[in-house]
Amino acid sequence: MIGPIIRLAKSPETNGYDFAAILEKVKPYLTDSDIVIGNLETPLAGREAHYTQKNKRTGFSMFNCPDDLAPALKNVGFDLLTTGNNHALDRGEEGLLRTLRLLDEHGLEHTGTFSHHPGTENHLVKEIKGIRIGIASYSKSTNKLPLPAEKPWMVNVVDHTKPQAMLDHVRRMSKQVDLVIVCLHTGREYLHYPPKEQRELVRLLLHSGAHIILGSHPHVLQPTSTPRRDQFVSHSLGNFISTRLHSNPYTNLGVILNLTVKKDDQGKITIGEVSYVPTWSTQIRSGGRTKYKLLPIRQNLSKPFPNQSAHDHSLMVKMWQHATQMIKGTAR
Repeated sequence: MIGPIIRLAKSPETNGYDFAAILEKVKPYLTDSDIVIGNLETPLAGREAHYTQKNKRTGFSMFNCPDDLAPALKNVGFDLLTTGNNHALDRGEEGLLRTLRLLDEHGLEHTGTFSHHPGTENHLVKEIKGIRIGIASYSKSTNKLPLPAEKPWMVNVVDHTKPQAMLDHVRRMSKQVDLVIVCLHTGREYLHYPPKEQRELVRLLLHSGAHIILGSHPHVLQPTSTPRRDQFVSHSLGNFISTRLHSNPYTNLGVILNLTVKKDDQGKITIGEVSYVPTWSTQIRSGGRTKYKLLPIRQNLSKPFPNQSAHDHSLMVKMWQHATQMIKGTAR
């Protein structure tokens, strides 16, 4: 969530931010699921004049977002947000802590960053319909922002050259739960295929007991795979809502992934039906104002969404074709 989206979401009537309107068209695809997981790639550190800032030392953009985002995500259907990503420390320790407090206030569970030392339990456990699920969130970096000296546990960080601590964590978790989900914020931005080190890390995680890998960070779609009947890998789900990054239209494409998980009488897990909803993040001009809108693509393939330009619609159709080539499963 970066500058222009925030600026255009501001309501002149209330001085608040209407993020719910951006997300309203995808709400039906989220509310029927037993659990909805998303990656929150911004702190919620309080109101600022400029929510996106440039770090002069590192060169990285540093994000923040108005508090209104939290209830909007809850309203649209999210249950759990992973916070272990490279923007976790963009507003320092206090910004990280405030983010977790705000998510708690709005009933959004979270993992990946921590306000108190989690010990070896640096993950979240949920039981849904008799299936005990462990969910861990790891990031490859904090964009060169140092973790607090006495609190290195505040963000789950993994070095792909030294992943042993994370692999041990996954092994421990696999003995406590039926299903292990690892949300992995790694890889290289804007690549459509995961590089060798990313694929190797995923292989090690699966070998250590992970069942589902949900990747983020590249900002574009990467392929999915089903190595075994009890395993599913998405290397990158693209962007849920985003501006166009570096003039690259593929950064406006994402998918809402739907997985059906079953457990038999012997406790064995099977990944059943896989389906997905390709989404397109775009700008709509209406009533003299420009607003961002997240569109489910299939429902808008035959003709443009109201006030969507013909050029933008043709790009969206192209992205539908790309998504259906990249993702294994049934497009919805």
